This record gives sequence, C-alpha cells and structure tokens, in this order.
Amino acid sequence: MTFNATSETSLSSSCVGSLLESKDIFQLSRHGLKISKTNLIPAICFYNGSFAPFHAGHLNVLQEAKQYIDNLGTHEFIGAYISPSHSSYAARKLDPEERIGTGHRLAMIQLAIKNFDWIMIDLFETFQSHHTSLYIILKTFISRVRSQLFHDAERIDIFWLKGEDALRYSLSDKFLQLGCHSVYILNRGLNEAVTTSNNASTIVQNCYQKRWEEMRRLSSFPERFHLIQAKNLNLSSTAIRTCAQSSSVTYEQLQSFTQLDSITSYILQHHLWGAQANVSSLIVSSLTVCPRDITELTSEILSQMLCSLSTRSIKVTSFMSKRIGIGRGWGGPLYHLYNIQYLPVVTDISLPNDMVLKLSTGIWNGIAASIEAEFYVKLAPRISHVEVPHCYYAARHNHNSNDTVLLLEDLSLTFKPLSRSIFIDDSTLFLLVTTIASLHAEFFEHPMLKHEEFTWLPTLSSNLSYHHTKYQNRMSDQNYIKLLQSKLSSKAYTYATTLLTHFSHLFHKLSNEKYTVSHGDFWINNVLMHRDQSQRFVIIDWQTCCRANGLIDIAYLLRMFNSERARSIESHVLELYHKVLVKYGVSQYDISSIKDDYYTLALPFIFIRYCCWNHTARRKINEIACLLEDIVTYIKTNKRLAYNWELDLYEPQKKDRNLQ
Repeated sequence: MTFNATSETSLSSSCVGSLLESKDIFQLSRHGLKISKTNLIPAICFYNGSFAPFHAGHLNVLQEAKQYIDNLGTHEFIGAYISPSHSSYAARKLDPEERIGTGHRLAMIQLAIKNFDWIMIDLFETFQSHHTSLYIILKTFISRVRSQLFHDAERIDIFWLKGEDALRYSLSDKFLQLGCHSVYILNRGLNEAVTTSNNASTIVQNCYQKRWEEMRRLSSFPERFHLIQAKNLNLSSTAIRTCAQSSSVTYEQLQSFTQLDSITSYILQHHLWGAQANVSSLIVSSLTVCPRDITELTSEILSQMLCSLSTRSIKVTSFMSKRIGIGRGWGGPLYHLYNIQYLPVVTDISLPNDMVLKLSTGIWNGIAASIEAEFYVKLAPRISHVEVPHCYYAARHNHNSNDTVLLLEDLSLTFKPLSRSIFIDDSTLFLLVTTIASLHAEFFEHPMLKHEEFTWLPTLSSNLSYHHTKYQNRMSDQNYIKLLQSKLSSKAYTYATTLLTHFSHLFHKLSNEKYTVSHGDFWINNVLMHRDQSQRFVIIDWQTCCRANGLIDIAYLLRMFNSERARSIESHVLELYHKVLVKYGVSQYDISSIKDDYYTLALPFIFIRYCCWNHTARRKINEIACLLEDIVTYIKTNKRLAYNWELDLYEPQKKDRNLQ
C-alpha cells in the first residue's frame, strides 16, 4: 500500500497488510481486554457495520456504550470488538461509484481507534469466503467468546451495539435467544427515514423512544433492550462520501463531516470518493533542469523534488549515487541515491536517506513510459490491497511528455527479487495469484476507471493497432509460418491464422467486460518478496498498467513458466482466483465464466503478445505451440465457444450434425 511518508496519519503498509492477510480469523484478539476485577458480570460490546468510512459518530457509539455499561451497576465493561462487514455487503450498500477497497475501510478504523486500547477489530465477518448472515456472525462471535476467553467466559454478556437506523427494522427474538443484549445509541440527530412517517413537528427523540418501546413490548426478552440518548453529532458515512465527491472539497469541509483528523487526512491523501482527484497534469515546470542522467541531478533539484510533496521546506546538501540498472523496454537508467544529507540535520524518519531514481523514456510495445508517473500520482494512493513502492516524486518532462522522472522508495534492505534462477514453489505462486487477484477485486468493474480523470489509463484496446500490425507482419513471414506449421495441429494452425480477423472483438471484450486495473506485465521479475516475511510482496514497474480483464495478469504469470507446469496448476489457480474475488466482494464473475475468459480471451492475448516479440528460439516456439493447443483443446471441449468465434475447429460432419 502506498502512504505519504510525511503524513502523521499514515499507517505502515505492513500494518494494514497484516489485517488483510490475517491467517486465523476465527481467533479473537485479546490485547484490548480488561481483566475483570469485580464480581459483576463481564460485558463485551459487539459493533458491526460497513464503516465506509468510520467517523467520530461510530467512535461515540462505543464510548457511550462503555459508559452506559459501567453505570448499570450490574456489569463490568472489559472490551469492545468492531466487526467490519464483508465486502459484498458493503458493495450492496454503496453506489458503484462509491466502492472502496477493504484495506481502506480497515485502515481508517485502525487509525480512529489507535488511542483506545479497549477497542479491537474482529475480522471474522470481513474475511468470510462469502457474505454470511448476521445471525450466523453473531452466533459465532458469542461462541468464540465463550470458548476462547477467560475460564469463566460463560458469565460474559454480549452487548450488540446499533445506531438509530436499526430502529427502522424489527429485531427477531432469535438474536436475543443467543443471549445477547440489543443496545441502540442515538447520536445522529434528525433522521428523515424515521420522521417522514410521523408528524414533522414531533421531537426526534420521542419517535425513537416510541419505536424502541414498541419493539421491546413485542419481544419475549424486553429486559435485553437498551436505549442510550447520546449527544447528537449528526454524522453519517453517506454525508462524508457525498462531501468527498465535491471537486472543490477542502480539508475543513470534510473535517466537519468526519470530526476525526486522521480520517479526514486519510480520505484526502488516498483520493477516496474522488477527494483531491483533480491532480494537475504532471510536468516538471518547477524544476530549472529536468534530469535525464545522474550528472544533471543536483542537490538543489533534489530538494525541489522532495519539497513538491511536502508542506515544509526541505534542503538536501549532498547525496551519493550508483547505477543499479537500465530499463530494458523503455530505456533510461536507474540509480540508487544514498547517504542523502539534509540541512538542518533531521531525525525525522519520513525523510529518506536512500531512494531510487528512475528515468524512463520513449514508447515500447505501443505503451508510453509516462503512464507510470500518472499511476503513482493518481492511482497508487487509491490502492489498499497490494503494496507498491512509495513514490516521493513523479513527473513528466515539460518538453517531452514521454520522458519521466520518478523518485521511489528504496526497498533493497527489506525486500529481495524473485529471481528466475530460484525455483518458485506452488505455495509462493499461489500467494502471487492471491496478491494480484486482491488488486483486481478492489477495482473490479469500478466506474471510476472510465471517468475523465482516468483518461491517462490506457485500455488494452489502446494497443490494438500496434498488436494487429505486428501480428499481421508475423503471420506474413513464410519462415515463421513454416515453423508454426511444424509444431501445430491443423486446428491450432487454423485458429492462429483466423485469429487476425477477431482482434477487435478480442481486445474490446478484454477492455470493457469484467475489467479492472491490470498490471500488464505481471511476472516474477516485477515482484519483490520481503526478506523476513515470505508471504509479503511488493509489485513494481507499473508502466504497463491498463484497464483490462485481470486474467491477462494470471495468464502471463503462469505462461512465463513452462507450459507443463502451467497446465498442471491452471485449474487450481483459476479456482483460487475466483475465491479471492468473492472474498473481496466480487460475486458477478462465476468460475465457469472465468475459465471461459481465461482460455478464449486471456490466453489468445498472451499468444498474440508472444508472436509480436519475434521469438524464434526452439524452446519459445514450443511454448507458443503448447499455449495455442491448450486454447483449441478447451474450445473443442466446450463446443458452444467455437461458434462464438466462428472458427472451423471441428470435423465437418460433427459441425453439420451440431448445426442440425
């Protein structure tokens, strides 16, 4: 996850990552539980919701409940658990434009409660394999409390916290039969959903009181109903999202809706719901010289770069550098900047002593290097499910928009490359699939990707002309044709030659159906692994990111290994990919459709890409042939697909019989 290094409200990416990657969601956290010191009944609060976003009103609910329980005289408060809803439930509550990643919701909750040691986050509901009924969630929570906490946990009472909105719905006694108390905290003020059915002049509190009394009267457990009249804060997540969507929103305006500095800063910093989305075009107009080589980078220019993303003055007095690589596709060197000295001398950890300077230029495979600068400024802050390098500065050259300058976090001390010389076992490969799938889920069919502010993000169709020309030239090369014919079955060769007429259809479907943010070049050389945490990765080199079906990332990752290995695990990988999408709230992409799209869209695209690379080595040709045969085999096995493509892949008599 990318965070502003100078922000006091940021969480470390590893901190949020530990929430997203929690292994045992069944296990309750205990770090915030108070040891019971009296003979009173121990009480624990359970507070569930989508929390998109969490705000001061939610925090007030917990504080009011704690005080209420302490004042009962019968119970002793020992802790509270927040249970964020599953992503699919949150998605149903929000407009499509308003969807944000689970990581953002969790990060904001964690920021809001960091000074409250008695509040904990329970991830059981959040990371179910699919949306689970609230009854099951609450029943399981009570069971977990009884079985996991103190030796006398049977004595613990559960207080289920709710806001005013819950009074609009009846509460079935089956929830109270579980043994919990139902607590309604009124702190929102005027609620139109309640008052429109009553006389407009009726005092809001009286409306709530009457509704609560009615629910209590109809229940077999009236003693388990509680009503708390708190201070009216008049805060709502809906109002916060609406405010953030304003193109001219200010910090002060948003703060009046959240009333939590950390949440306001986080929303603006990560451009949630469009807040601060109107980032100006990336140019280096503030720099007197645009460095195209390390010899042109001075301490003064480096100071200007770092100042551009900070509210304070930064002066670099000296630095050292060494070359660490060169871009293979776009060209341009990479340098390690180290021993960076500041004036005055600072101990602030937000000012790095090491950075990576990345200079990219030109166009490669039809893609401009400048896309990466746009990515780091406009998209990376919105990503919450995967880690990307922190970017201190990103700009285009003001005379050549295809030349870019990036100052990136130096990850060499904590991360290491996944070298191709090291065997990547299946468990690591599955973790890579899980990582990229979580990114795909976060932006799956998100309307934001089609907004004007994201016109910089190319679709796969943007490269249609480039790939069409390259493929056409390749398939006109008689030597290459003979080489392919020697390796392919007649049906596979027919597919390869006919594919040219279906380019537009293929690229359109990959760009506009089941689309998401695709890395575009997802393989092990663009992934770094943490040196001490083998399940933690950072994805680098985002020049090829685009709007496309995420399966092209999966296909590219697998087919960069040998075909035999890809074939042996492809089915398992696609099943895993589907499960991760569902885990993060994507329910409209079933496993059958995923398999169809993988073999009839993603793999054909990878085949086209391979052909455009002019591979003629025996091993590469064999891999290309295997890939093509796998496509044809799948289509033959699933005959309905052949006619969608109008490809003559069957024996004439079989085809005629099917048509009859």
